[in-house]
Amino acid sequence: METGQYLVLSTAHIRCATGQILTAWADYPPHKQPLPVAPTQYGWFLHTMTPPPEAQRRLPKELPPILAFGRDNGCDYVLLDSDGPTEDLLPTFPW
Repeated sequence: METGQYLVLSTAHIRCATGQILTAWADYPPHKQPLPVAPTQYGWFLHTMTPPPEAQRRLPKELPPILAFGRDNGCDYVLLDSDGPTEDLLPTFPW
């Protein structure tokens, strides 16, 4: 059995436009996604891996610090959830 850890954060840590981008990326075939993303009913699961340089250029600017925060806390994934908690170390945005 393989297990992993994920960090839950509020969707308030991303802009509404970034949420729209994540929803679009979730519909892409995995090899076309700049960042592995899976939709949930109230947000998205994001893999905390460091994307290759060409993919990094496509990431909205608020995502790299979120992914790094997840990695720094030993998590393979970040769950951005509308009911998730906010973290003072990350910026928040109005929806």
